[in-house]
Amino acid sequence: MTIFKYLATVLAAASVEVILPPIAIATIAPNQPFKDPSVNAITRPEPTRLTTLSEQFIMPPAASTPIATNASLTAEMAAYLQAHYETGRFMGTAIVMQNGETVFAQSYGMASLEHQVPNTPQTKFRIGSITKQFTAAAILQLQDRGQLDVQAPVSTYLPDYPQGDRITLHHLLTHTAGIPNLTSFPDYLEWMQQPTTLEELVARFQDLPLEFEPGEQHRYSNSGYVLLTQIIETVSGQTYADYLQEHLFIPLGLENTGYEQPLTVINHLANGYQFTGEDYQQAEYINMAVPTGAGALYSTVGDLVRWHQFLVNADNRPPGILSDAVIAAMQHPHVALGENASGASYGYGLMVGKQGFIAHGGGINGFASYLGSLPNQGITVAVLSNVPNANPPIMAEGLLAILQGEPYPMPANEAAVTLAPEVLERYVGTYQVTPEFQVVITVESGQLHLQGTGQPKIPLYAASESEFFARVLEFRIVFNTVPDGTVKSATLFQNGQELPAPQVTIDLGRN
Repeated sequence: MTIFKYLATVLAAASVEVILPPIAIATIAPNQPFKDPSVNAITRPEPTRLTTLSEQFIMPPAASTPIATNASLTAEMAAYLQAHYETGRFMGTAIVMQNGETVFAQSYGMASLEHQVPNTPQTKFRIGSITKQFTAAAILQLQDRGQLDVQAPVSTYLPDYPQGDRITLHHLLTHTAGIPNLTSFPDYLEWMQQPTTLEELVARFQDLPLEFEPGEQHRYSNSGYVLLTQIIETVSGQTYADYLQEHLFIPLGLENTGYEQPLTVINHLANGYQFTGEDYQQAEYINMAVPTGAGALYSTVGDLVRWHQFLVNADNRPPGILSDAVIAAMQHPHVALGENASGASYGYGLMVGKQGFIAHGGGINGFASYLGSLPNQGITVAVLSNVPNANPPIMAEGLLAILQGEPYPMPANEAAVTLAPEVLERYVGTYQVTPEFQVVITVESGQLHLQGTGQPKIPLYAASESEFFARVLEFRIVFNTVPDGTVKSATLFQNGQELPAPQVTIDLGRN
């Protein structure tokens, strides 16, 4: 398995919608909770519209090695993404760069289904947690200018923050502070639509007990990056949006990247949608004052690859923006992510893999995103989607496999078979995936449904008498029986994971 592949899998595994609880703003690579918005469904368009990306805003070439590209390779990448599009789970734009040149770039589907406006390379997408690397860059830039120290406690800059003497900025940057994640709060979906201030957001978590002693564990928390946003504003005397615009976006020429102020009209910003398995609905509303420096930026694929090439290409790096020390600190593997992460670590706002591979994904209502680079091979891949059911890390993994001549799975629209009601009833029950996580299987209106702990229900479709799949995301479940036909367990498959789940309860309520 290549470096890129294993880290893409790590990122994707963090977003397993039916295995891990959903985190709405900005997990490493999340999908959104599947709730029923109070809007009419919109039928998915025919998957025929493609748009090629102009190369005029890409950074200069960085290396002299030949670009591994040709017409057949481009066609293979196009067919691969077209297949993802035809599942209904993806609309958006993808780009593959190698040695400073565009190998592949195309757009799929609609930026606005209501007005039939296609996605193009100039379409802007909310990028969710990819925001965090810009927040980290701002913090380190302030350190470089002598205005703060990442090893200093939070109380140095926010003296009234409870337990601020125990938590350093380094802890916040690496998700090791132990601050509870506000987007996992039980009432998050209730208040994410409400106007708020930065101070009110911080007040939601500042008095809660820490989940562990700072520095002892890595546990992804958007709260830490909300707090970093407040520190940037306090130290710089500017709003977070103004600071990034003046000190990062303008100097770097990121003309299509910015902070989305609530209710602001932004030219060429895509609408976010949710795929139900049959059609599209508008994404559930989020007030854009909520994500802050954890996930409130928008961008284009062109700006994102320009940003990553700035980070990884020292020879063509414009001076005076971020020092080499800042960029090295961002990409340093500060915290190992554990045995299940295949050797990956967390830097400052970035996932870091072997040989310096860097990546991050993101998600926010109606959008999913991924940006990753293999500096030693001069490769950068970005995938932006205005359908959060997409799995951009896995899509990026497939694009890289094509580039490197390696095998990859092709998504497919699978036909469902019809099963007798008594067969469906056989699988009703509760299945224990982990000590803290269960999936509940029910039958509703003659169809099997699955619901994970703390998650909404999703419909399942029969591939055979004992195997079922989802359409809203890439997921399969196989029910395991003993010779007399009794169901004893299920096996869940997603993102390369295979998880056994013994049945612990039967005879649940049916509709």
